[in-house]
Amino acid sequence: MKRLRFFFVALALSLPCTTLRAAQPPKARVMIVGITHFVARHDIHNNIYVDSPLSAARQAQIAAVVDRLAAFHPTKVLIEEPYGDPKYQREYRQFIAGHFTLPADEAYQYGFKLAKRSGDRSIYPVDTWGPSIYDDASPSGKRIDAFLKTHFRGVSDPPSQAMIAHDAYLQLHGTYLDELRFLNTDASIRANASWYSIFDGLGRSADGAGSMYVAQWYTRNCFIFSNILSVIRPGDRVVVLMGQGHEFLQRQFVRLNPNLVNVDPLRYLNESP
Repeated sequence: MKRLRFFFVALALSLPCTTLRAAQPPKARVMIVGITHFVARHDIHNNIYVDSPLSAARQAQIAAVVDRLAAFHPTKVLIEEPYGDPKYQREYRQFIAGHFTLPADEAYQYGFKLAKRSGDRSIYPVDTWGPSIYDDASPSGKRIDAFLKTHFRGVSDPPSQAMIAHDAYLQLHGTYLDELRFLNTDASIRANASWYSIFDGLGRSADGAGSMYVAQWYTRNCFIFSNILSVIRPGDRVVVLMGQGHEFLQRQFVRLNPNLVNVDPLRYLNESP
């Protein structure tokens, strides 16, 4: 009789755990894809493309990239455009209806095309500058801005400079797929991020200008990741198309989040569709 009672107690104790495990939602899979901008933005590293992404040759190269990313079967495509701006959803709906011609910007050329290819009815802009952590109109802010204008381009960072030089070579002599394969390697991602580590130590006599700039960059990326989380649901397969400079921090955020699974884009970029 004691053995029977023990069996029922053990069974009762095991049931909640079994039920809990069965009820856990599937983790979202997130692929951060680092890209360069087809048109100039206010970034440290801009492209040097001498031809248009709208040319026949470049359009074929864009299609090759989209083919490979589509093999991931994304359920949502997130782009580096202002979060909450209804313009992009409106334009995307016009595009899938055949009434909108895509401009040269990479958010359209990669993002819109990939989302349409995946059968999604929505596009998700997630970019933001985040709150400013210093007042540029204050005396301190003016000293910080003056330092940044003078010293911003003068940082000696061999890994970052070598990465930029090879990226420039690929832009001129390679394909978009060649370039994305290079930009999404761990070595390239770390080389880009190293610039911030060096700049952080500059401008101590100018109200910590270097640290302030890097802190602003980290703040921006924290708020971008918050926007990313706002559109992810359990079981989603998400592609995030961002300037490659964001990739180091955004991948770390994904890796650290227990509800997400980081997906390496090279797994798809390096394979034939």
